[in-house]
This record gives sequence, C-alpha cells and structure tokens, in this order.
Amino acid sequence: MAADGLPELDPFSDDFQQTPFVWYARLREQAPVYRVPGHDWYMITTMELVREALRDPQTFSNVVDVGRRSAPPPEVAAEVAAIRAEGVPYVPALGLNDPPVHTRYRRLVNRAFTPRALASMEPLVQATADELVGTLPSGEATDLIEAVARPLPIYAILRILGLSDDRRDDIVRWSDAATASLGAMLTPQRWIEVERDVLDFQRAMSAELDERRQQPRADLLSTLVQGAADAPDGEAPLGNKELVWLVRELLVAGNETTTRTIAEIVLNLDGDPQLWGRIRQEPDYAAKVIEEGLRLSSPAIGMFRRVTRDSELGGVVLPQGTTVFLVYGSANRDEQLYPDPDELRPDRPNLRDHVAFGHGIHVCVGAGLARMEAGAVLRSMAEQLDDIRVVGKAELRYLPSYFLHGLRTLPAVVQRRANEASRSA
Repeated sequence: MAADGLPELDPFSDDFQQTPFVWYARLREQAPVYRVPGHDWYMITTMELVREALRDPQTFSNVVDVGRRSAPPPEVAAEVAAIRAEGVPYVPALGLNDPPVHTRYRRLVNRAFTPRALASMEPLVQATADELVGTLPSGEATDLIEAVARPLPIYAILRILGLSDDRRDDIVRWSDAATASLGAMLTPQRWIEVERDVLDFQRAMSAELDERRQQPRADLLSTLVQGAADAPDGEAPLGNKELVWLVRELLVAGNETTTRTIAEIVLNLDGDPQLWGRIRQEPDYAAKVIEEGLRLSSPAIGMFRRVTRDSELGGVVLPQGTTVFLVYGSANRDEQLYPDPDELRPDRPNLRDHVAFGHGIHVCVGAGLARMEAGAVLRSMAEQLDDIRVVGKAELRYLPSYFLHGLRTLPAVVQRRANEASRSA
C-alpha cells in the first residue's frame, strides 16, 4: 500500500492499461502529484496542474530521456544493439526538444500544415472516407479499425509525405514499430522484429530523401529537404540522420493516434441513433462530437517532462532533474471542468478546453488534419449507414501501453441505409 493510501500503481500492469481512467480518477482525488512506485517519476493528473506545467516549458522541459520507452530484455540486448548500429543513431526531433531546436523543426513541418494545405487535402480525405465506408458489408461483423480507422490516416500521410500507394503496408509496420515500446513491455522476439522494422524504415526513408534532393516534388519530404538545407546563421544544415527521426514522429502523429481516436469516438457513439441522426442532418455537428471524442479518447494519454530547477507543483516539492508524466487523459476527465466526465456530451460549453493535442508551444502540429479525418469518417458513416452496433464489447482490448491508449480492434455490424444499399448493389 502506498503512503497516500492508494494501492501501488503499476503502469505496466494489464489492469492499469485496460482501465486507466478508473485509476486516474482516484489519483485526482487522493494524490494529483503521485510518485509511481519503482519507476522514479510522478504522474500529474488534474487539469489545473497539467496546464500549470504546460505553461512553463522553461521549468518543465520537453527534453526527457527516461520513462517513455522500455529497455530491451538482457537476452536480446546485444542483438538489438547490433541492429541499431546498422542504422541512424537516435536524434530527438519535435517530441523531445525545446527551443531553439524545437522551433527550427516546427518551422519546417508547419510548411506542410498551413490552412491552405489542409483545405486542399479535405476533398481527398472526404472522398477516401466515403469510399472506405462504402465498402463496409451490411449485416456482417467487420473490424472498423482495419476497414476504416486505420486506412484513412495512412492514405493521408502517404499523400502528405509523397510516398506511393504500395507503401501502405510499410506505413502500418513502421508506425507499429515506432510505438511498440512506448509504455509497454515487449517479448524478446518482438524486440528484434521492431528493431528490424525501424532499420527498414530508416533505409527506405533515407533513399526517399536522397531522391527528393535530386528531383524535388510537391510533397512534405521535398519541403523538409529544402528547408533543412536553409540553415540559420551559425547552424549546420539538417541531414538524413535528423530528418528520418522527424519523419518517424510525423508518421506516428499522423497515423497511430488518429486511428485510435476515430475508433474510440465510434465506440462512444455505439447504440446512440439520435447522435448519428443529428450528424446526418447537421454535418457540422460532427465537429462537436469530435472535440468531445478527443477529450474522452486522449490517445496520447500523456507526455513526459523534466524539471529543470527545484520547483513545487500541487504542494509537492520536485527537485531539479525530476521526471513528471503530464496525464492529458486524466486532465481531460477532471470533474472540476467536466460534470459526468466519462460521458459523451457534445453540447458541453467548454468543448475546446481539453488538452488531447497538448497545449502551448508543443501542441500537436497535425491537430487540424486529425480533426479533418475524424470528421470525414463520422459524416460518411452517418450518411451511408442506418445502424452501427459494436459486438463483443466486453472482450474489447486496449493497447498494452500506459503511454498510448487505443483499441486494438473494433468489431461491429453495420446496416446500410436503404438508398445506400441499393446504390452499392
């Protein structure tokens, strides 16, 4: 039993990873700044304290080298090291940097996510969502993640990066490898698979970047190559060793988290024909459903920060060098801001107050794209389907991670609307 009266929390346990929000509710009430036993870092769980840390990036630095990823087991450590030696040494990009380095990377990526660029993507994203939903069989159980929620963001990130469609399976494999050890324990065999997939990604992406240097195109890879060559005064140009890690972060941000968000929103809408009907009648209402769905899903359930100077948070002394985990998923269910926080209520007056995309200088650069993709799926489903029923809800499982929260599968039976069924026939 922990000193604060709570049972000792193990973030790697299946019980915690499958039902984290139950634990977080207890932490908000009893220990909002909670030292995780055996792991030497703190969970910060209320919105007030999470925002306090996010507003002070000088004290709560994004440069963290512990906590996020598990270490390979001893029996494969040498083989993992040998595989890594063949590739590009790790270089932190957006996710683990502070200004001025973070500012340089952010400026590069922002070129691909301007309002104009996103507006040009919207018709393609909506058409793809319509096509994917249009292939769902009526009356048969289908995994909505594999059929819709995963393919859509993959399609979008392929287009943004400028990769060919035959890279779709590679994107899935590379994304899975990028997130496999985030807040999770892997088997020795899985460790080797992950490292080989990471190496494959590095080699493939280095080749693509070299090609863009010779023949630039209208895509993000070309933009990164061109921008990386225009180094600020006194700084060296960025090369492949930096850019491959930046692209990997974009793969995860533009694929994995969006997939899990879409799936969780559909799960939260299960058995609610009135909400589906309202989206059908008022397509713009999907935006409210998405904001509330983002609050509830929080696929990147938190982010680590390192304390750069002796500080205090929530009455707890945090010495310089302390690591804290800002739990967005808990803050987004804080009872002080959201009455009945576990319920989907798209008409809440404070829909945009969540931190599912972070806050401040480190807010997710792909937030606009994620909202666009989720909206496209909801509108397509509302328009084409009369009913969506999740099956086997008691057996649904979440990713084995305390860092990324998302369903592994979402089996459902859909019924097509009469006019859609006859059209597809």
